[in-house]
Amino acid sequence: MMKSIFTTIICLGILFSIQSTYAQEELSFLKGKNIKEWESISAALVVEKRINEAIIYLNKILEQEPDNLKALSNKAGLLIKLEKFEESLKISNKVLEMDPDRISTLINKAIAQKMLKEYEESFLTFSKIMILEPDNENVKKARANLLSDTPSISAINSEYEVHAQIIVRDENTNLIATIESTNARVLESVFTERWWERLHETDNIIKSNELEILHKTNFIIHDDYIGMIAFERQMEGYNIKLFEVFVPMIQLEETDTAEVQWTIIKK
Repeated sequence: MMKSIFTTIICLGILFSIQSTYAQEELSFLKGKNIKEWESISAALVVEKRINEAIIYLNKILEQEPDNLKALSNKAGLLIKLEKFEESLKISNKVLEMDPDRISTLINKAIAQKMLKEYEESFLTFSKIMILEPDNENVKKARANLLSDTPSISAINSEYEVHAQIIVRDENTNLIATIESTNARVLESVFTERWWERLHETDNIIKSNELEILHKTNFIIHDDYIGMIAFERQMEGYNIKLFEVFVPMIQLEETDTAEVQWTIIKK
């Protein structure tokens, strides 16, 4: 029994010695002597998904150069990976005070704002990037994804009134049902405002007694049931729901058609 315990202790001692030697060699390898080496080590650690350690080396750089924009921007990006969104946003704002058009930092800022549920602010940040880089496909998709994820608000609390009428007919065009609803929600965003302003350019807006009115008709692609209808825009593969109206649940046969007549009023 004693011999077994003694053997185990020896084995553990050897194992500990090997691990300690390996750790010392690794730390020695990662030590670095200057900013350039610390940058390389940090990048290598990111590849290995050792985010906290990568930040340690960025901090070493910032101790020497507090305004190193590359290190600050990289740190903001890594903090997003660690879900430290407020800290990331704070650093991004600091960078943008010194370099307002730094794309990588603007992207970090937009992502952090989205994760903090600052949807409108995130949209504006993404939009600024689009001004600087109109052909940036990744940012186009990220902005569209943001809009598709942005929660809507009740139309009661908005400057819009939304009325939808659904007319259902069978295959012989016989009237089956007419349903109306004003139980609506609105995407409250600069995006919606800009879309509405563009309608003025196409003469789709009617003005009456200081109100702006849009009439629009579309058809619902066949679905078994309808409980909610949406006035949508397609963007980069995402459906952006500008207006949503909830209606009593109705069932459609495969041969039925459903026409939706929208009346949207901006007060």
